[in-house]
Amino acid sequence: MTRNPSRGRWLSLPALLALSACGGIDPTLDERPIDLGGEETASQMERDFGGPDGLMEFFQSHTEEEIRQAMASYGVGYRVHGNDTAELISDCPKFFPSTDWSVWHNFDGEFYYIDASGRPNRAYKDLPPISAAPRIESCQTSIGQWGDAENPKNDYDGGHLIGSQLGGWGGRANIVPQDANFNRGNWVQLENKMALCGKLPSGRLRYYISADYPNSTALIPNTMAMEITNQSTGSKVSLSFQNVDYGGLNGTAQRQSGVTWLSNQGCN
Repeated sequence: MTRNPSRGRWLSLPALLALSACGGIDPTLDERPIDLGGEETASQMERDFGGPDGLMEFFQSHTEEEIRQAMASYGVGYRVHGNDTAELISDCPKFFPSTDWSVWHNFDGEFYYIDASGRPNRAYKDLPPISAAPRIESCQTSIGQWGDAENPKNDYDGGHLIGSQLGGWGGRANIVPQDANFNRGNWVQLENKMALCGKLPSGRLRYYISADYPNSTALIPNTMAMEITNQSTGSKVSLSFQNVDYGGLNGTAQRQSGVTWLSNQGCN
């Protein structure tokens, strides 16, 4: 069984599949979860499962075969990585090979979605535990240079979706070209604040992040959205940034809102 969070009830897997095939579960307008944007297929999955919370809950509470069955109705794959983790994470392609397109990749409880064009699109992770993960400097540098080449008027870093200080993987599945000023300013301040959440109970916070691209061939996301949810209280904060200096005109206000929310959860 799986719960439809938007309506507070549980649905059988066959019922969920039938609903997704017919156009999805339709929460009332005031109950709709955040839309992280990005690829429509990923957004539709989140809507059908009651938001990122519901989709991650489904991943964590169902068998690998049940997840594959549910994802297949969207034309999406699901892969659990064991000994081959290093292969996907260490490789640093501009676009992943077609075998990785439209696939959710599970790396020891961190979930990454590669879109239908072969680019990182979503990342989900429970926090804490929080421990820094090794960086792959050569991959980060290359990804930043791709951004510089695609838009020579700006400077880019290889920016993590889930920060390395939060345990995010160090390779391409977790890195996109990110405006250098934004990555080193408002974005890293949010990541560093989240790194202070380690004393909270395990899994207290769920962190979701998306990268939205302007077209099917672009390497540089134009927007990045995130949601952080307190699994104990249901409190959440939703933030959206432009991938430009400061994260856009509202970037600093968004960062301040996120930092304040995290402080209120006990991340100090």
